[in-house]
Amino acid sequence: MNRKQLVLFNGSPRKAKTSYVFARAMKELAEEKGHKAEIIHIIEYFDEEKPFDALKSIILPQDILGLITPLYVDTLPYPVIWFLEKLACDLTDELKGKEFFAVAQCGFPDTDLLYPLLESCRYFAKTVEMKWLGGLGYGGGALIDGTPLEKLGRKGKKIFSVFSFALDDIVEGKSISPRVQDLLSIKIPRILYRPLAAFLNYRKKREAHLHGVSVADLTRRTYLESKVGRS
Repeated sequence: MNRKQLVLFNGSPRKAKTSYVFARAMKELAEEKGHKAEIIHIIEYFDEEKPFDALKSIILPQDILGLITPLYVDTLPYPVIWFLEKLACDLTDELKGKEFFAVAQCGFPDTDLLYPLLESCRYFAKTVEMKWLGGLGYGGGALIDGTPLEKLGRKGKKIFSVFSFALDDIVEGKSISPRVQDLLSIKIPRILYRPLAAFLNYRKKREAHLHGVSVADLTRRTYLESKVGRS
């Protein structure tokens, strides 16, 4: 067996939430298959807890790079955008010829929302001359909310199984099969979309309130306010 080395970049600013849960599952599965994997938290480099220059020695021996990230405001979180731009500028030679894939997750069940994010990842791979192995989108990440997959019963087992199928393609240097995405997608009747959206919005507002954000802050239109102030 051709043993591969993978580095998995956690794109969430919150180190222990759903993106990390997914990254940890993929790390465990890769190691069970006889490969080596490690997880890097992008936020540690963005916040300068760790020097960016140290990444060169980490990335150099890797065969495969994977990004596991949430969707923020319809695209990649800003720390991830910053990180990919830094990689492209500072480590171009180290990235050429390596393989790259992405796993994206969002709060809502509709994975169509994740396509622009995954397309950005594909474009990044093309720009730095990496081999793009494809991406996976998971809708409903907010409901997992950092809970380890082994504690999620049938849902967790299903996600583990789908990630295992994806890794079979990834370590062989193949594009992730479309059937893997089909298995990962949540089938929710359209009639339940509005109630689910209302529930998820309620949870986010409650979380914001716990962090001292008022309803007025959430509904402000800062750009319009600044235009009025200048007129």
